[in-house]
Order: sequence, then structure tokens, then C-alpha cells
Amino acid sequence: MISWHDLYVVLTAVIPLYVAMILAYGSVRWWKIFTPDQCSGINRFVAIFAVPLLSFHFISTNNPYAMNFRFIAADTLQKIIMLVVLCLWANLTKNGSLEWSITLFSLSTLPNTLVMGIPLLIAMYGEYSGSLMVQVVVLQCIIWYTLLLFLFEYRGAKMLIMEQFPETAASIVSFKVGSDVVSLDGQDFLETDAELGNDGKLHVTVRKSNASRRSLGPGSFSGITPRPSNLTGAEIYSMSSSRNPTPRGV
Repeated sequence: MISWHDLYVVLTAVIPLYVAMILAYGSVRWWKIFTPDQCSGINRFVAIFAVPLLSFHFISTNNPYAMNFRFIAADTLQKIIMLVVLCLWANLTKNGSLEWSITLFSLSTLPNTLVMGIPLLIAMYGEYSGSLMVQVVVLQCIIWYTLLLFLFEYRGAKMLIMEQFPETAASIVSFKVGSDVVSLDGQDFLETDAELGNDGKLHVTVRKSNASRRSLGPGSFSGITPRPSNLTGAEIYSMSSSRNPTPRGV
């Protein structure tokens, strides 16, 4: 039976978090205290500094030699089962998609353990449950967030290929990304360089665009045509060299 004291402990752990979120929403939606540009700066600060430092604080308290491996195995098993089910759904059904698979996997298996989960479970079940959630956070940061990054990059590469080469995507046999490209998420200007190899097959190289290439004069490269992209406003350039008779671009 839950007592009034137990309810009070849970509310004291949860209410401050919800009050902060409601105030943040009202400051933008109703009271116009923050502009969208200021909100973007705050979000960037939280993503780059606040969340990594908070994660480091909890992870640093974890003892890897005293982890509950049965609990970790159960958590890993349910994530793997969910991932397999979503993969089958995305590939075997008409309504399935990679985008929804990533979203559903995040919602179903990667809870908000840092901000809500750890304080709530400590209030409900004590410090021991908090340590279990810290172990989950450790594995999420090491394994599952890395997997999500891979899925997002795979999605970005798939969108790039299908958009730039809608009719010849199936003919591409190699896809190389330059060492200067950090991500395919559309935050940077990118260039696609497609050429027909000696084997008669299409080879594509993606590299980061720079100011000199975007302002190329006549005689260096020809056929530079910016194409709109779904990759968060990125401009992808299909390039063909005027010095090389080998057909490039699609």
C-alpha cells in the first residue's frame, strides 16, 4: 500500500522538473521572454555542455566491476528483441520505414533516465534502483547511442543517394565518404562526385564543399549545379571535371 509519505517523496522528485519544463514552454509560447534564436542557443548549450556533463557525473559514479549483469542482460535482450521486430516491420511491411523504426526504437527502449528516471526511481525504491539506472545509462552511452548514430548516418546516406541518383541508384557499386566529412546529416555543404569506372559501373564519392569550390571560375570544374536536399537544408553539388573526358555526374 502506497502511503502519503511515499507519494510526497515521488512528487518532490518529479514536480521541480515539470515546473521547469512548463516555465520554459510558457516563456516562449505565452510570455515571449525568449526568441527562437535564443531558444536555439539554449538548446545547443544543453546538447553540447549540460547533458554530456550530467551524463559524465552519473557515469563516473558507476563501478564497472560491481554491475548487476543479470539486469544488464535483461535490458540488452529487450532492446535487441525490439530492434529485430522493428527491422522486420520496416522490411516486410508496406507501412514500415527506417525513420519510424529509429523513432520507435528510441521511444520504447531509451527512456529519459537522466532527467526523470533516476530521480523518480530513487524516490520510489531507494538508492539501489538509482544505481541500476546508472548502469543502463552507461550502456546507452557506449552501445545504443552509437547504434542510433549509425542508423541516422545510414538514413542520411540513403536519402542522399536516392535524391541525387533517383534513376541510377541501383547501379552504384561503391560509395566513398571523404575524410573531411564529419556527418551526412545535412549540417555541412557536401559535394557528390560520380564517375563511370573502367568496369562500366558507377562509383560515387562524397566530400565536403569549401569556399574555393563553391566559387570556382571557368576552366577548373564544369557542370556545378546545386540541388535542393531533404538533409536539413544541405546543398549537394554534382561535379564534373572539364579536364577529364570521363563522364561524371548523373
